[in-house]
Amino acid sequence: MKAFHLIAVLALAAVLLVGGAEPALAAKHAAPAWKFWWDWSWKILNFLVLAFLIYKLAKKPLKEFLTGQRAQVAGELEAVDKAKAEAEVQLKLIQQKTAGLAKELESYEEALSEMAERERQRLMDEAREDSEMIMERAKLQAAMALQSARRELTHEIVELAAELAEAKLKEAVLPKDQDRLLKKFTDGAVSARGGAV
Repeated sequence: MKAFHLIAVLALAAVLLVGGAEPALAAKHAAPAWKFWWDWSWKILNFLVLAFLIYKLAKKPLKEFLTGQRAQVAGELEAVDKAKAEAEVQLKLIQQKTAGLAKELESYEEALSEMAERERQRLMDEAREDSEMIMERAKLQAAMALQSARRELTHEIVELAAELAEAKLKEAVLPKDQDRLLKKFTDGAVSARGGAV
């Protein structure tokens, strides 16, 4: 309806302007001076009528249009202000959470570094204890191996000494010496037996 009123006003203004301008165009051919003022009077009258009609017909629709646009813009501005306020609240919440997260992350990093240091120290202590135990075992096994080697060496030395003594005795003692030693042993055994009886 508003658009119809606006179109009607514009069409009427166009008709009045064209109708008022036509006599002026025809008067260019040596028209009298009063005709000139007469045409200007009609143009001014047409303009005033047109302005009055536009004012009467377009005032209310134009006022309603502008009021509606103002209300719409005000509503949009209010919605934007609300959205901005909500965004600011969300931003503050996010900043608070991120500040808390930074502190929490820092405390986690400290706790993890402490745990890692304790675990490293524990592993080093265990490794030290294990190495000491391995060294003790190695020393014990070396001592046992040395003692066993000494026994075997002593046994071999005794056997070699006996074999060497036997070989020396066999070379040094002749059959007549053997008879004399045997007789001496037998006499000593008999006298020992006789004395015991």
